[in-house]
Amino acid sequence: MSMTIAEAQAEIRGLYDRAAEIENRYPDGLTEDANATDYAEAKRLLGEIDGLEDKLSGLEDAEARKRRILDNQKRLSRPSSLHQQPSGDLVAELPTGAVKLFGRQFVDSAEYKRVVDAGLLHNPANRVEISVKAEGSLLDYLIRKALVYSGSGVAGPLIRPDRVAGLDYLWRQTTILDLIPTGTTTSNSIEYYEMTTSINNAAAVAEATATTGTTGTKPEGAIAWALRSLPVATIAEWIPITNQTLADAPQIAGLIENQLLQHLQLALETQVISGTGAPPNLLGMLTNTGIGTIGLGAGSGSVLDAIYHAMTIVMATGLSNPTASVWNPLDFEAVRLARENAATGTLGAYLMGPPNTTGPTTLWGRPAITAIGMPVDTALVADFTQMMLFDREQGAIRTGTINDQFIRNMQTILAELRAAFALFRPTAVCRVTGV
Repeated sequence: MSMTIAEAQAEIRGLYDRAAEIENRYPDGLTEDANATDYAEAKRLLGEIDGLEDKLSGLEDAEARKRRILDNQKRLSRPSSLHQQPSGDLVAELPTGAVKLFGRQFVDSAEYKRVVDAGLLHNPANRVEISVKAEGSLLDYLIRKALVYSGSGVAGPLIRPDRVAGLDYLWRQTTILDLIPTGTTTSNSIEYYEMTTSINNAAAVAEATATTGTTGTKPEGAIAWALRSLPVATIAEWIPITNQTLADAPQIAGLIENQLLQHLQLALETQVISGTGAPPNLLGMLTNTGIGTIGLGAGSGSVLDAIYHAMTIVMATGLSNPTASVWNPLDFEAVRLARENAATGTLGAYLMGPPNTTGPTTLWGRPAITAIGMPVDTALVADFTQMMLFDREQGAIRTGTINDQFIRNMQTILAELRAAFALFRPTAVCRVTGV
């Protein structure tokens, strides 16, 4: 007769109980001399237990084999790619020490999840404000305002039923902000010393030959500094958005990461290059009166020659090592497309390499960076170690209602940063005009 695992375990337990009852009658131990009948019965019970335990082991092996087969058959019969709601993450796994993108921090925050889970965004009578303190700095991420809505509107392409994991957006290449060292400040203004003069009179000195006169005198150098004070500038932008779109995490991540933050970055880039310095603007490099200037005039050679002349000025006058050149994309296009033998009408190879050239673009061994904030017909060469971009606040992204938005089922998304820019040695920058 077949037996289940439970029945076998119950039978074994009953036999052990009977054997224990016999053993308990003999405190000094059961022997054949003490009671031959009980001794024989105890041995018989143990033999029956051994047989049942062997049978139980076989039943358990069969049950484990069955469970393994059925579980794996069920697992392998599932579709290879189940539906997954897009996460909006641009990378599946962050490197050690990296900080989540601001949009991901926003939708992962406890405050945002609390509002969504409570259904507060679906009731137009609710006035909801979400404030999330993001880790990292907006400076580390290298935007009139149209309403963002779902359906067939501008947010429609963002709403997809499924998405294969991978790159959602094509990120911009290296910008001028990537070249500038960054720091932090805890005030609404910064004071720094700008080097206005640096005269190098260092020379070899002969041993003195007399106790009077000028023999053995060491030469005196000249370095002058000027104390500068600049306010911290606020750069911000907001857009309205419907609650339906706000409640959809992938749209929020894409909107914040790829739109607002990129707009802030472009605005900061323009301020660093050509900000007027009049509050609330930063004082940009091109606006600083201490930088060098060279024009592309008659007899000065090509634009590439002018860039090398600017590098020489930075090295000789600024006593600095130029680290990169910065161009407006429209100006750099002509440089990148320049061909050999252009004057003869028989075009040769591209001066800067074939179109399939990989790696960073360089001029005279230094990176060549394009920046939308650079004025047309102007380029600059600089030692970017002689300046610093200060971050006043960590990145803040907030949502809330303004005016009559709470009765229109809408919210406002605000992104802002506060920063200051200091050029410690203006002579380490040279502007090239007429490019």
